[in-house]
Amino acid sequence: MLQEATGWILRLENAHRDSPLFQQFNDWLTSCEEHRKAWERANKTWQVLGAINLAPGQEGSSDVPQRSKPPISPADPTRSARPIVARKLYRRPAAVVAAVAAACILWFTVPAMLLAFRADYRTATGETEVVHMADGSTVELGGASAISTDIDTTQRRVTLLAGSAFFDVTPDAERPFIVDVEGLEVRVLGTAFDIQLSSASTSVALLRGSVEAVAETGNQTSEHLEPGQMLVLDHATDAVTINKMPLEDIGSWREGKIFLVNTTVGEAVELIQRYHDAWVSIPDATLANRRVSGLFDLRDPDRALATLVEPFGGRVRSITPFARVISRL
Repeated sequence: MLQEATGWILRLENAHRDSPLFQQFNDWLTSCEEHRKAWERANKTWQVLGAINLAPGQEGSSDVPQRSKPPISPADPTRSARPIVARKLYRRPAAVVAAVAAACILWFTVPAMLLAFRADYRTATGETEVVHMADGSTVELGGASAISTDIDTTQRRVTLLAGSAFFDVTPDAERPFIVDVEGLEVRVLGTAFDIQLSSASTSVALLRGSVEAVAETGNQTSEHLEPGQMLVLDHATDAVTINKMPLEDIGSWREGKIFLVNTTVGEAVELIQRYHDAWVSIPDATLANRRVSGLFDLRDPDRALATLVEPFGGRVRSITPFARVISRL
């Protein structure tokens, strides 16, 4: 939600005072309390960074165009509590670039610091790493991924905290290998499989052997996967679906590609973000909710993003070297 609010700031920055964007923004802002709170948080961040002047009633110099705030009904009793849209945006490109850069640093650094306290192994954006477990198993981490491990003489347990991981498990009938990931517990003896974790879903794709995936929902759904099958757990609905997947595309991120099956554009952007040095925002909810399938090249993340959204009229705007905004404008 905060990412969406920040996206509105970037979209309104270059909008003409008569642009319909202001009415669209007002509709978004007043549609729910979560949007209003996210907008206030985004405003505070940019205000501290010095890129934007949000003081109500403050006028700029005559050569700076004044933005009108979005229309709010005078009869609305909460009008005074609503945030004011930026009335004046300083025409200082260097300051704006610096502000965006600082915001991006905060966006990436704070979650990474929190994750570091929990992780035994983690990778940076665009980095991969093969972790050799004490039992002979290996875990290959994708970009911006993290795991914690607990392997001893009595158990083998790994928790995927973020990102993606490809597991090649050494057989041990006495100690099943268990992977905990948001919403799922995956149990195996000896096999190879890939797990992807995003804010929207958790997926498990089996390359060889067999796994039991238990959805930790109210029904405790249990599924046994065969090679070439991919289980997807939707975090919003707890729905579990199983799709076919070419064996050669399972864990394809290890070769610089990502295979998507009926994935929302928003979730696809999140996955590609793990291999992109810039912060990527997609404030257009309609575009973010479109669904795609296909193979995308992670070695050129800007091209991958463009290929992802162009069929829907979207384009990738490079705001700074540190930020991209995807929109249909």
